Amino acid sequence: MIVVNNLVKKFDNRGIAGIHDLSFEVKSGEIMSIMGPNGSGKSTLLNILRGTLKQDSGSFLIDGAPAFFPENDELSSGNVLKFLIKSVTIDVDEEKKIQLARDLADTFEFTFQLRQNLSDLSSGQRQKVLLSKELINRPALLLMDEPFAHLDPFTRKDILKGLFQYIKDQQITVVWVTHDLEEAFRFSDKIALMNFGKFEQHATPFEMVTSPRNLFVSKFMGYRNFYPMSFWNSATNDTILVIPDHAWEETPEGIEYTIKSCHPGIQKIEYTMEQGERTLHLARGPKSPVLELGARIKLLPLWKECFQIPL
Repeated sequence: MIVVNNLVKKFDNRGIAGIHDLSFEVKSGEIMSIMGPNGSGKSTLLNILRGTLKQDSGSFLIDGAPAFFPENDELSSGNVLKFLIKSVTIDVDEEKKIQLARDLADTFEFTFQLRQNLSDLSSGQRQKVLLSKELINRPALLLMDEPFAHLDPFTRKDILKGLFQYIKDQQITVVWVTHDLEEAFRFSDKIALMNFGKFEQHATPFEMVTSPRNLFVSKFMGYRNFYPMSFWNSATNDTILVIPDHAWEETPEGIEYTIKSCHPGIQKIEYTMEQGERTLHLARGPKSPVLELGARIKLLPLWKECFQIPL
């Protein structure tokens, strides 16, 4: 469990960089991902929680000693199994140490490498061993800062699948920084979206997608079609209508748009449309007829698929 109260860390007189009066809670066994643009304060927050950076004011309480990954560990030579056994610091006998190492090797699928030399491992296998080193002492809290960003997508997904299954089984509390929205959606109980040292929104992945708090969150969640409500209803001018790419219907009563570009996406066809100076994005299923460049179609929002956010 983590409880953070009014945390502040400033790096300059202007007070732009750092952490600004941040309060939140992470429950025991909960997985919270931290996302946001570069310089928003993600790594600063993690460094404060792990104790390598002192806050200027505010407080935080952590239930247990945190483990951090990736540490700046070097794997030079030596047997993998012996390396993991040597990493055990909890008070257990030698047989239990061996079992802990074998359990993690089974989880991350490097059992056949236990007798190998550390220097013979691939980069992905080395990351699995280093991660096992942090987990072998059964930490209550694991902090991770973009742990596998340098690995290829297939290897990263393979490691993350085993890691988060292990984390759930062991009820480990996790705070991790990631730039991959798909990974955050899949593995997180909560997502904290940071900007200028504050949380723009701290919510479940479902809430982030269905009820983004503001325009910044909406854009970060991948939404691209934003219209002032006054465009559709002159009596309403204090909200923005967010229209998902798929939430358009072709109708004779619609506004005429011209197709400017077309390209395949993941399980969809994506179009860029223009009407005057306004651009919209349209997505259709892979089996739908492909629309020709320059063609004109009339579209209206599918209102039940759209939502509004305050200006």
